[in-house]
Amino acid sequence: MIADLHPSPVPSPAPAHAPSSSVHVELIPRRQRRAIHGITEAGPALLALEAGQQYRFTFDMGACVGCHSCEVACAEQNGLPPEVAWRRVGEIEGGTHPETKRFNLSMACNHCLEPACLQGCPTEAYVKLDSGIVAHLADECIGCQYCTWNCPYSVPQFQPDRRIVTKCDMCKPRLEQGFTSACVEACPTHAIGIEVVDIAEWRADHSSAEAPHLPPASITVSTTRIILPADMPSETFAGSDWSLRPEHAHWPLIWVTLLTQLATGLVAGGLLVSLSGTTTASSRLAAFAAAAIALPTALLHLGRPLLAFKALRGLKRSWLSREVLAFALLAAATGLAAVVPEPAVLASAALVGLVAVYTSGRLYMVPGRPAWDTRLTVAAFWASGAALGGSAHLVLSLFDDEPTGLRWLVSLGGGGVIAGIAVQVANLVRLARRPELEWRGTWVLISGHLRAWSLIRLATGVLAVVLLIARLPWPALGAVVVTETVARWLFFVSVVPRSMPGGFFRGKV
Repeated sequence: MIADLHPSPVPSPAPAHAPSSSVHVELIPRRQRRAIHGITEAGPALLALEAGQQYRFTFDMGACVGCHSCEVACAEQNGLPPEVAWRRVGEIEGGTHPETKRFNLSMACNHCLEPACLQGCPTEAYVKLDSGIVAHLADECIGCQYCTWNCPYSVPQFQPDRRIVTKCDMCKPRLEQGFTSACVEACPTHAIGIEVVDIAEWRADHSSAEAPHLPPASITVSTTRIILPADMPSETFAGSDWSLRPEHAHWPLIWVTLLTQLATGLVAGGLLVSLSGTTTASSRLAAFAAAAIALPTALLHLGRPLLAFKALRGLKRSWLSREVLAFALLAAATGLAAVVPEPAVLASAALVGLVAVYTSGRLYMVPGRPAWDTRLTVAAFWASGAALGGSAHLVLSLFDDEPTGLRWLVSLGGGGVIAGIAVQVANLVRLARRPELEWRGTWVLISGHLRAWSLIRLATGVLAVVLLIARLPWPALGAVVVTETVARWLFFVSVVPRSMPGGFFRGKV
């Protein structure tokens, strides 16, 4: 059935569950549209928006039968590959046998009042239009995927064939021609709709955006109005709860973070050694090399690396933009320290390194990833820098004629390893206390599917401390590299993102 947006001549009364400010958009069947407009006409214009209003989706959970027609229509309308879904249908079950019930939840972009994707984007590839639609500018996207972490609904999707992120725009071209969105048109039960909402009233009370197993609407002030069934059980679970699985490792990011932390640790170690009255050229050169290699390594994570220069546009609000600038400054500071062996220069480089590692850790502190959204992330990154820098500097001291300050290096390296393990344990305890899957799920993965790697991380960490105390530089460095690499790999793969509920068999798309 074909439908389009058409304003009613006489506004129909809003249902009891809708805010009084909502103006509903009617769906006109194809045969009626023919009679009114003629088969070749594009259809009527959109309902006019008044000041302080925007469009939004509505979803009636009780009407949805889980046919996935909306998903198919969306994919066909936008030419999406099989692995990308702008609209997804999840499953929710609840009740006690034999009185169990299953419901479906269809969701696309919520066109939030405070879109996290827009706030975090380093290239300003997102814009909130006057209509309220959160649009994505493909030409400005570099494929960094930071928005996919920021969005608590996991709405933006990385599209491999285009090497950029893409997302729902409410079928804006169709709306401009007077037609409704493809998902709305395809729904056989009219469970999905579009309406106008008063922004101020919705901001004051957006409780109708809440539904079981969805992130709190307050994070981004989601505008999608969800109508829950009257017989919704008080206790439910999402179908995707049964398909918990590790996330992507993001190896380029593993190496980038470890290299910048190594550079910071090396200049910090050099500063400590300078307290003994000496400075070592090898450690300063190694710090510069690590920082310099980190920058091009970061490009490997981008879908469109040739446009990486655009990442500096979002300095006012994006931590990714700030991280890029901080990494560049770190390379410059360590380069200066490599040629000017003065304690003041080393101290400046160490300070720049601490700030760079802070911006790197702050980058991951997003509500969409509860396991990362803690100050412990920054602490863990600083600890890695101390562990890697202290142990690497200890090895480099072997090439000095009269090595000094070794006890400082042992303390720096060993203390970093111990602090890193302590921070990881503290974070797991924090996560295990919460019942939500995106919190306790990390503990479930670490203690289950990833248990062997967790034990390797712990065992090599303990071994590294013993070897550092024994002043065995090369074996100690090897153990530190292994334990920190595994720890960073676990950091990425064990995180459980916030999202909408997924299906029993497909999990979270």
